[in-house]
Amino acid sequence: MKFTTLSDDEVVAELCRRIKETRISQRLSQIELASRAQVGIATIKRVEQGGAVTLTTLIGILRALDRLHQLESVLFDSEVRGFNAELHPAEARPPQRIRKKAAIAAEPDMSGKEKDGGKKMNEWYATAMENSVVWPVHWPDEKK
Repeated sequence: MKFTTLSDDEVVAELCRRIKETRISQRLSQIELASRAQVGIATIKRVEQGGAVTLTTLIGILRALDRLHQLESVLFDSEVRGFNAELHPAEARPPQRIRKKAAIAAEPDMSGKEKDGGKKMNEWYATAMENSVVWPVHWPDEKK
């Protein structure tokens, strides 16, 4: 079964179904599993019915079922990345920051150098000032 083709709720339901199937195959009662996982019986019942489960509860249940090692396959990808990082250190470095190219192009050049339109920054400011509306300030005690 490919989890990538399932919705989040379907993945949770499948995991919960597998937990119940494993408990039954090990001939454990819900009470025994709850005791081993150090959770309440209601939690085991909720999980087996496909209810939401926290990561801590899932780890406890997997440990109680002696299936915690199966989480290693989830974490295996990070081990492969670590191994590749040792082989190719230059490629493994994550980016320092991520910029959106559109945001960079929209920012004005403050250096005074020529921009794409051929205007200098000072000209850009002059044009901006010409297009701005400035309201005269009159203080109450001033005469017009």
